[in-house]
Amino acid sequence: MTDRSLYANARVILLSEYLFVFLPFIVIGIIKIYTADLNSFLKAADWSFASSILFGQVLVKLVSGAVIHDNAQWQRVVLVVTLVLVLGLVPCLIILALILIDNGNSLFLIYMQTAIFFIATLTFFGLGSASQVMIGNSK
Repeated sequence: MTDRSLYANARVILLSEYLFVFLPFIVIGIIKIYTADLNSFLKAADWSFASSILFGQVLVKLVSGAVIHDNAQWQRVVLVVTLVLVLGLVPCLIILALILIDNGNSLFLIYMQTAIFFIATLTFFGLGSASQVMIGNSK
């Protein structure tokens, strides 16, 4: 199999996992449209919560791929894990806590949690696909 097809298969697997994370947003969106309350859709702490799940899934895939793969360089894996924790998961959980304390009244926090959800999605598909390829190559 070529690298291109390995990454394509990895993205398909990740998309199936991502859809289960995104499914509650579809339900919430339908309810908000039905009740004509779209304003509170972005205020919900669910965005930060979902971001933390995505970052956590990336960490599990990355560590699993590194443990399974024979040629993984542990120093680089540790660096990437640290970066995901420090620049992704921890800020995401801080924003989650602040949104819950603030009840979604801060426009800055609303923008931040939306941005971090976008970053978590990119990280999930970027690092997640590389990790999934490492897991798939071990078989």
